[in-house]
Amino acid sequence: MAHAHYTLMNKNTPVLSFEYDLGEHQVLRITERHNLEFAPLGMADRHGEISKHELNSWWSHRAIPASRDQVKRLLENLSLESTLVLAEKSFGLSLSDRYWLNDQDCPTTWDAVNFFDNDFTDDLGFLTLGQDQGGSSPEAPDYTTVTLSSPNSTLGGDLQKKWKIVNGKRVLLKAGYGTFNQEPYNEVAATELHRRLMREGEYTPYTLFEDGRRVYSACENLLGPDEELVAAWDLIRNVKQPNNLSDLQFYVKRCVDVGLDRDEVMEGLAKMFAADFVLANRDRHYRNFGVVRNVETLRVTRLAPVFDTGSCLWSNAEFLEVPGDFLYRAKPFKYNGMEPAAQVRLFEGRFGWFDGDSLEGYPEAVRDILAKNPNIPERRIETVMKAVAEKARVLKVIAG
Repeated sequence: MAHAHYTLMNKNTPVLSFEYDLGEHQVLRITERHNLEFAPLGMADRHGEISKHELNSWWSHRAIPASRDQVKRLLENLSLESTLVLAEKSFGLSLSDRYWLNDQDCPTTWDAVNFFDNDFTDDLGFLTLGQDQGGSSPEAPDYTTVTLSSPNSTLGGDLQKKWKIVNGKRVLLKAGYGTFNQEPYNEVAATELHRRLMREGEYTPYTLFEDGRRVYSACENLLGPDEELVAAWDLIRNVKQPNNLSDLQFYVKRCVDVGLDRDEVMEGLAKMFAADFVLANRDRHYRNFGVVRNVETLRVTRLAPVFDTGSCLWSNAEFLEVPGDFLYRAKPFKYNGMEPAAQVRLFEGRFGWFDGDSLEGYPEAVRDILAKNPNIPERRIETVMKAVAEKARVLKVIAG
């Protein structure tokens, strides 16, 4: 099988060059190291070196995960053997950072290929969002002519989603699960809570967006010019955690190590996890929060605004009839998770920003948002509203 010769780029800066097996979809060997300090944060080991194994690990996570719903169908329809082929066809480009692969045998430029500035078709996005399911659609592309160069080739996560250009802006659309399709409405309910607890810029606003015959959540790209999103996981991996630091203390230390203010980090985390508590967010993890870094200066400038809160409000519970239906383990900061209230108590003494009055009327706001979803029974909505009210009451007690 043919080999390719790529250079991993960070916008206009070459990081390293390598030989790549197009059949096995993996790095064969690193051939030259250029500017390793511009590599994705967390890729280098404790000595500043980057191995073939680490490069392959990063690349494999670049692809649409095999765990995503309907991914097998996507590959079959496109006659592809791996989602890594999609990443290869789009230079590995993403709308979450500025990394890409430049083909040494046919080089191009960042300005010519990046999706922040260059338009892309909705062909692949139509498929990654699952809009081709359930019969024919007049908007469905011809599978044999789909343009594979798209930022949707590198979208992570298990929910079906796509980037779409709306009025010139890059907007991320995400679908929901199952009968209720509750997750898009949850994102809007989360936005309403974030607006009450946080300042503008500390959270990512979500709205409802109808595309075709289904409703999705929508948010604009949270990055500004020359910015990249660095997941919390990449901030801590390949760094030894001191035995005397808890998981939370270690993460905060890493944020301070890269230039952020400790008090601002603690306040930002306290706000996010307080909101997660009220929302019963069961899926906050090290890959859906983090920091923002400037790819030109390599300076970490801020915490990433809160995003990806749709897996909340007990959307995975079928009935919500017995106490066990409301139970979940809060992540992260403890192996196998912890009781949600215990997670919030990690931030005791850090609630000077909190105003209990900001939660007045919030349970009713949740009810009104969920009531826009014709798939959720009224009884379930009332149950969720009462549970949110109880969570808000407990947060007020913890916050003092």
